[in-house]
Amino acid sequence: MNKSVSSLFVSLWGSNPGFAISLYDKMFARAGVELAGGDPSRVHFAFASLERGPPLHLPAGIEVFPTAFDHSAASKAQLADYVRDRRIELVQLLDIDVTDPLSLVLRRAGARTILAYWGAPISGPQPRWKYPLKRLQVALSRSRLDGLIFESRAMAERAMRDRGVPAALVDIAPVLGVDAEWLRAPRSDYVHQHLGFPRHQRVAVFAGHVIRRKGIHILVEAAVELLGRRKRRDLAFLICGNRPGDCEKFTSIYAGKGLDEQIRFGGYRNDIKDIFCSAFCGVIPTTGWESLTLTAIEMAACGLPVVASRLDGLVEAVVDGKTGILFGTGDPEALADALEDLLDHPEKAALMGRNGRERCAVQFSRERQYHRYLAVLQRRLGAAPPAQRSAPRRTAAAVTVASQVGKNS
Repeated sequence: MNKSVSSLFVSLWGSNPGFAISLYDKMFARAGVELAGGDPSRVHFAFASLERGPPLHLPAGIEVFPTAFDHSAASKAQLADYVRDRRIELVQLLDIDVTDPLSLVLRRAGARTILAYWGAPISGPQPRWKYPLKRLQVALSRSRLDGLIFESRAMAERAMRDRGVPAALVDIAPVLGVDAEWLRAPRSDYVHQHLGFPRHQRVAVFAGHVIRRKGIHILVEAAVELLGRRKRRDLAFLICGNRPGDCEKFTSIYAGKGLDEQIRFGGYRNDIKDIFCSAFCGVIPTTGWESLTLTAIEMAACGLPVVASRLDGLVEAVVDGKTGILFGTGDPEALADALEDLLDHPEKAALMGRNGRERCAVQFSRERQYHRYLAVLQRRLGAAPPAQRSAPRRTAAAVTVASQVGKNS
């Protein structure tokens, strides 16, 4: 595909959301600029909220839809005018339902290729009788996307099975990966020297949203099993990512058991790479859904064996018995057993860590992920029919990402 293309990326998140979401936008922006022949002014973003200010992670020159996109009829009409006025050809919608009529609105405004990127499940748990109705809804919908890009095979298979999404529309192209800096980072004693963990204790680390879906209660119950009932004194737990008020519901599980020094909540941190490079293992005990989580990739890139739930995209991130251990979802005793196995066999843990780092270098580098994703966009654009446009309309002025913001990204 040689012709340059203007693009719009619509996020259901607000600007500057933190965690891994900003990395999505960086990757989308990079692809948009390349598709536009290097011209960032032909790349556009829309956010569900601008309360946190202009996006700090986008390159200078990219335009931002001037108001929050809230899915109301008025907001959809404004977005359609925006697409028409700027002759936008490619629109990618983050986590948009396959039957959402927004695609029809954008198509009438001149968008030639409309895609959805899914990092979450396309459908939550439903009574079995609802799945045929959900599939029928997709089959009869007048709304049509040109493709759905999924972050993991598990999410793609769920969409095809539960919603009847045609396989011809499905691509799997995770955009989250690690750069060479993570893969080259040396092992260290950071958690002992700077965070004060005793040197005889090996540290199991979690990083992410501290919410029930992430299985924090399972992790804490496994910690109580190991530290309290099995009397392990050679292990400590560091749970990172909690915001004010997040951890009280979990600290109550071990309150009064004398385990406060071995189970710590570390908050939202900017030294997570240093923590991973000095921990003993990573733990991802998710009980809800999980796509191809960046945390699992970053842990492995730092040489950690990863102990994770046997669930969704975690099965793709962790090779059981080779780069880590998968345990039964929601089973704290199984998690405790897996951690104790690594404690009792440190050479096995070290080998898994080396295997995981090697696998990340080959399969999960940021460059590889980017080129896979870009290839999907190029292929879907090449399959689209020529655009048919009505006359441009005058729209509200857009916000351009300032040069200074671009320097800080």
